[in-house]
Amino acid sequence: MFYDADIKGSDLPPRTLCLTYDDGPGPGTPELGRYLFEQGIPATFFVIGRHAGGRADVLRRLAQWGHLIGNHTYNHPGLVALTLAGGDVVGELTRTEEVIRAHVRGDAILFRAPYGNWREKRGPDSPDDKPTSVVADVLNKSPRLKNHVGPVNWDISAADYDYWKRGASAEECARAYLDKIERAGQGIVLMHDSSEDEALREKNRTAEATRLMVPVLKARGYRFVRLDELPQVRSALSAR
Repeated sequence: MFYDADIKGSDLPPRTLCLTYDDGPGPGTPELGRYLFEQGIPATFFVIGRHAGGRADVLRRLAQWGHLIGNHTYNHPGLVALTLAGGDVVGELTRTEEVIRAHVRGDAILFRAPYGNWREKRGPDSPDDKPTSVVADVLNKSPRLKNHVGPVNWDISAADYDYWKRGASAEECARAYLDKIERAGQGIVLMHDSSEDEALREKNRTAEATRLMVPVLKARGYRFVRLDELPQVRSALSAR
């Protein structure tokens, strides 16, 4: 089931976080997945199908370490524009499902839209979205996607990819995330273990930033849950 409104983590208890990683798997994904497992932190990896193809070993290890694997489309397009242009939006999800299906827990697959792009703007000069989603309307008509639930959005992001673009340090990125997390207090955290931009994939230092963040967050009393433990996600899964 695809909803018009985003699924977020605002109902999480204080000092509770859900770590999510987009655009992988990348070169640092196995290191990141293992570290989180060793720290007792179950995360969710929203993978791009064209990155995950041929990397069943990485997907299998992530699943074995207790992480969830979600669908982040095959080519990472802006879905509103693709839908309005009559593009193959359904294929973007089904192609990725074919890659990740064997490594997904249970029958439901969580979905996150690239860029969080889900609803049209109310007008060319409006910052606000329309209340309904043309993307959801198309995807809900496909019987092949009845097992999907989304879109899963986020509550906290410090745009880690911008740090790698300008060659900034993992320490600088980690500080920005720690500040955002402390101000929010709880929620879904968005990071990226790779990039749709091939030039950025080798520059990604999110695994290193995560290693810097986790000990600080634990010392501050934060706890970590997986996406399927969030009230909004549980509710959506039970409504299927």
